Amino acid sequence: MTTVAFHTLGCKTNHYETDALRQQFLSAGFEEVPFHASADVYILNTCTVTGEADRKSRQMLHRARRLNEDALIVALGCATELGLQDDAADLHLGTRQKSAAFRQVMQMLSGSLQPAADITIADDGSAFDEWGAVSHQSETRGYVKIEDGCDNHCAYCAITLARGPVRSRRPDQVIGEAKALAEAGYREIVLTGIHICSYGLEWNRPGEHLMELAADLAGIPGIDRIRLGSLEPRSITPGFLALARQNPKLCPHFHLSLQSGSDTVLGRMRRQYQTSHYREVVDELRRHFDDPGITTDIIVGFPGETEQEHADSLAFCREIGFSRMHVFRYSAREGTAAASMPDQVDPQIMIRRSDDMSKLADRLAAACHQRLIGKTVSLIVEKQLPDGSFSGYSERYMPISLSSDEALCPGDLVLATVRSADAAGLQCSGAKRVKA
Repeated sequence: MTTVAFHTLGCKTNHYETDALRQQFLSAGFEEVPFHASADVYILNTCTVTGEADRKSRQMLHRARRLNEDALIVALGCATELGLQDDAADLHLGTRQKSAAFRQVMQMLSGSLQPAADITIADDGSAFDEWGAVSHQSETRGYVKIEDGCDNHCAYCAITLARGPVRSRRPDQVIGEAKALAEAGYREIVLTGIHICSYGLEWNRPGEHLMELAADLAGIPGIDRIRLGSLEPRSITPGFLALARQNPKLCPHFHLSLQSGSDTVLGRMRRQYQTSHYREVVDELRRHFDDPGITTDIIVGFPGETEQEHADSLAFCREIGFSRMHVFRYSAREGTAAASMPDQVDPQIMIRRSDDMSKLADRLAAACHQRLIGKTVSLIVEKQLPDGSFSGYSERYMPISLSSDEALCPGDLVLATVRSADAAGLQCSGAKRVKA
């Protein structure tokens, strides 16, 4: 039996696409083995969001070659789209060629396509690349990709270059995949993509189209929770809020991308909002939902960032009181406007600022978590830990450690009481399984 190994770097959309490829290979009779084992075929889904992601992509390709010098090694995704070529890989495929990877591998294994080939797929970038339903996934939450691409062209971001313009998936395809996931036992659906708040942009009503889609998904039997991927402040319109509030299955968790709490830095980043608008949006979310989880991404050390701008960003994050912050040090990406900006920040200064922001993130998370002590939360069980406890995430996307005498399985939806909390998450007990 031919063996195949997969490894994914980067975002949830990449992981979803790897699951789609995995389904194709396993359906064809391949046997999956870990990426650290010897395999006949290695599939690496690359990322280029930072320079470190590029370095890891090359590192994993060479690791695969050392494991089996005769293997067929495929590099695909954002890094290859933007020019990563490495002689450790036999085949390089870009972001719009991922769905062709299975076919290309089969041709190479049969000898009808020569190694070191670079495949060109006819694609004018205007259509969503439809994979079909991905009903067997590697996580206990079911991910559904609803769009690809981004039109924002933020000064620091290479993903727009790698993924191309916004392309929305047809609602019937999304609903069909969600039904297949529900039938496979998934009780939470996560809507993912590169810029999901642009879903429906081609139909002139982004935001509202996203919420209308979420409403349709809420009607699928077996689906108990619907979670949104990353959003931006300008997508949270009155129409969005009205539809969101009417959806009883929508998780009260909003990942609202910020990037900086300094208005001058936001301007240089080419973000299309300022902190005053961001604050208003958060206030509206908290008015419409009971203590929602508000999470975000923050970049420190953007070109020209001064000590005062860093202090302003810290102060704004403290004011908002995020439940979770993903902190990144700025990384120059070739082809972006920020890469050629003056006053690039010294790496040691970036490390210090990242540490400042991460410590604040921990304090804010602890405060948000501790507000829930004594309250009932729901979680989807993800796994059982060595000490016998169970882990998962609450509806507000807070990590949970659950002590329970009840025999639980990954994918179970349970209610539990928060007994204690810290920066790492919620410690719960008294689990009660919710029947499907």
